[in-house]
Amino acid sequence: MHEADGKLATATATAATAAARGPAGTTVLVVDDEQDIRDALRLILEDEGYRVIEAENGLRALERLRTEPEGMVVLLDYMMPVLDGAGVLGTVANDGALARRHRYILMTAATKTFALAFAKLLRELGVPVVAKPFDLDRLVGMVAAAAQLR
Repeated sequence: MHEADGKLATATATAATAAARGPAGTTVLVVDDEQDIRDALRLILEDEGYRVIEAENGLRALERLRTEPEGMVVLLDYMMPVLDGAGVLGTVANDGALARRHRYILMTAATKTFALAFAKLLRELGVPVVAKPFDLDRLVGMVAAAAQLR
């Protein structure tokens, strides 16, 4: 009887550990200058169990990235006023702590190809790119994959 109790306790502890690493333990920072996109992503990601915070431009995003103690998944728009996604990732590349602590996904509606230096930066930082308008199932899957790496 005691052996069964021990197995149940181990199974419960394992499930609790897995749940803590799942979506409920993950914060997603949505960085986009369009309020409607931030609102839509917030609703979808919260429905999936993620904690969501927002920034309307890259400068605000950097403030959040520096002050959040835990690693986040960052959905980062490419084209924004004040500081764009390329500027944020350039700063991240020069700050090893930001590069290691957070995982980034670049969102873009740009139909042109990226400059070679920026494409290289994306590769070096391991930043996947998702096109807007995006397939929501694919985007949620990318967030889940990035959450496992944080």
